[in-house]
Amino acid sequence: MIECRYCRDAFGTPTEKIGARCPTCRMPLFERDRHKAPPIDLGPCALHKDKTAHGKCQQCGKLICPVCRTRWDDRIICTSCMDAVLSKEPNPRLVRTLDRQAGWSVALATVGWLVLLMTFWPLSALSQGLTQGQATAASLLFLFSFLPALCAAGQGAACIRARGRRLTLATCGVSLAGAQLGLLLGLLVCNVWLN
Repeated sequence: MIECRYCRDAFGTPTEKIGARCPTCRMPLFERDRHKAPPIDLGPCALHKDKTAHGKCQQCGKLICPVCRTRWDDRIICTSCMDAVLSKEPNPRLVRTLDRQAGWSVALATVGWLVLLMTFWPLSALSQGLTQGQATAASLLFLFSFLPALCAAGQGAACIRARGRRLTLATCGVSLAGAQLGLLLGLLVCNVWLN
């Protein structure tokens, strides 16, 4: 079993399927050299001249040893090709984080609007006279609805700033949260102004 020193993920799959880098965080996996020598002598590794090559890079054809070997999209490639790929393709962990931020942005903005709408339920009894408990509940719900809206705006802004795949979803979350925060601040300012 191999464990990544950086993200602490453990992998029970054979090392030939994993490669020299962690599939989760793409940091190098430092493992003992347990590989058998290849049945055919391919020659020395292109990067490490003192090690025997165990295969060829499927992108550029260089000879690679187990230390240089990296698996990316079911292809075994060398470290220089991996660097070229990484400059073009985003980090999978970052993509998942940005997708999650966009989703949380919309979810928290929706929760904020629902809490704000729940505030108007005790206020609908205003014509009949509010009790002290109803007024307190309405005030607490009103103030609590700031929290999910602020979190939604932050999550959506982080996703937009990093230019994630779900820009539309993040923009919707920021718009919903911004509209709610604008309404809440407007109601607070009007209340302070008039009283």
